[in-house]
Amino acid sequence: MSEASGAAPCVHVLLASYQGGRYIREQLESIAGQTHPNWTLTVSDDGSTDDTVRLCEAFADKHGDHRIRLVKGPGRRSTANFFHLLRTVEPTSNHDLIAFSDQDDVWLPEKLSRAVHALRALRPTTGQPALYAARTRLVNERLEPIGVSRLPQRPLGFGNALLQNVASGNTMVFNQPLLRLMRRVKPEHSVLHDWTAYQVVTGCGGQMHFDPEPCLLYRQHADNLIGSQGRSWDKVLRMGMLFKGQYRTWGDQTEAAMNDIANELQPKALDVLRKFQDMRRRPDLIGRMQAGRHSGLWRQTRSGRASFWLGLALNQL
Repeated sequence: MSEASGAAPCVHVLLASYQGGRYIREQLESIAGQTHPNWTLTVSDDGSTDDTVRLCEAFADKHGDHRIRLVKGPGRRSTANFFHLLRTVEPTSNHDLIAFSDQDDVWLPEKLSRAVHALRALRPTTGQPALYAARTRLVNERLEPIGVSRLPQRPLGFGNALLQNVASGNTMVFNQPLLRLMRRVKPEHSVLHDWTAYQVVTGCGGQMHFDPEPCLLYRQHADNLIGSQGRSWDKVLRMGMLFKGQYRTWGDQTEAAMNDIANELQPKALDVLRKFQDMRRRPDLIGRMQAGRHSGLWRQTRSGRASFWLGLALNQL
């Protein structure tokens, strides 16, 4: 994407839906209310039995079928549904961009225009992946403010991305080189679609802009298994996942996903990946701890770093 590209790029919004009838109308209208006028919307529904599909069809009738599509999802939960969308989207110009959307948020009016401006300012070279992400304004079910998501405390990079995701997918907008790389990852190898996007862009020599200003209202409700990082209850949930072996499973998936794109990884990222793999395979505690110190991996917060070393000690990473 360049200044010379003329008209504002089309942003293809990818929304994964399932039983979203309670909130999806507000999200759809917030997409329609964007100050960036050039967008399309593809909704992949994973078999909703409520009025989600009806609401999406009514929205398409209201705003024009030519820019809104409703497709059948794979029926294998959210991550697989987003990867299905990545394979379904059909950009019409090299300057087109892609945006993820959840079904229960409300976008602020300038969300897309800010992302487009930020990605243009990055000036990615031909074939270089680029990703925009942002903070979110946390709200309750009634859209009443309850806080703001955290800013990353340490640099973003591949050594961080292998251990944690610091960017919410509902804020992400990215270019087609990143789309093409994401399509190479098998859906079953991805822990979360947005986590994979962070890993791919940082591992494959891409550029990333993290906007410190919130771009949407991120609804926190009972159906959020894990909400915005930083909530006390979520820290408890994540610690429970560590002891149950969930982080170990995520590590296996991460290795598989990065192996899918290994020939696209930068040499430095490939070296960090090999150290990550070696660290996880050390049978002895001392060996794992020594490998961890020289791994080039990091987490963003003090509690995150503590969980890293605990997980390493328990061989659960």
